[in-house]
Amino acid sequence: MRSPKNFLSLYRSPPLSATAGKIFRNECTNRSCRFPRLGLQWVKPPFSLIVMLRTTFFSCLLFVLILPLFGAEDKPWLVESKDRPILPNRERMLWADSMQYKSIAEICGEPVIEVERWVNELPKELTGKFVLIEVWATWCPPCRRSLPLLEYFHEKYKDELVVISICETDEEALKKMEGSLKLADMKAPLAVDTHRRFANALGVYGIPHAVLIEPVMGAVLWEGMPTQIGAELSDEVMAKILANLKNPAVRARLPEKMPFEFKACQPDPKKEYRPAPEKVGNAGDW
Repeated sequence: MRSPKNFLSLYRSPPLSATAGKIFRNECTNRSCRFPRLGLQWVKPPFSLIVMLRTTFFSCLLFVLILPLFGAEDKPWLVESKDRPILPNRERMLWADSMQYKSIAEICGEPVIEVERWVNELPKELTGKFVLIEVWATWCPPCRRSLPLLEYFHEKYKDELVVISICETDEEALKKMEGSLKLADMKAPLAVDTHRRFANALGVYGIPHAVLIEPVMGAVLWEGMPTQIGAELSDEVMAKILANLKNPAVRARLPEKMPFEFKACQPDPKKEYRPAPEKVGNAGDW
């Protein structure tokens, strides 16, 4: 879109110096006039056209500024940070090591995801379903704002998807958690692991971080911050991925047993776990 300055350049040549402006103010009284010294000709546009162009420019500018805000009220997870503006053109970022197309067995060393305990119990049957896992913490504002999105997916896609959140803080912190969504409102499976074993295995240093795991080989299909503006795990993206379950070729390859499992336990002192990154924070800090 051209700026008003570019629009007006259609009607006149730009003045070469302050002298041209002075000559114009002193000598130009008609709609058309000449500047003999500079070899310029200026045709004065109608006043109504200038107003129209100016109005159009500011209307478009206002539209661009408020467009990202549409839908934010009914989708609170589309806000990155309370004290930061929404950045619709921000490039997709990953606050973890990329594990796309790797299986849980490759990521964790065995096909097991360990947690300390379950707050909301895990469904007994996971076979044939996609699994969305988010690692988060109660002290992280972007994490708390992503929880309504998890609950939304849990309710809408319960037949094709299991949504699991693994919190890095303990149950006492969960009970005192700030925000609009409280512990009693969380219906999706919820686990606590203050040792952040799965997060460390993923190399996560900025939360929230989520991985979407397919049911055939237990491999990661999607990864990232599910609420990052412009790269969010949207309803459209989720529906497109889950539609693969209707593909006869995919259904024919579904195993009789889930290719990985969850285990509630304390860290095994004999087992070598991947250490946590040196610095861990919420994704809005980076």
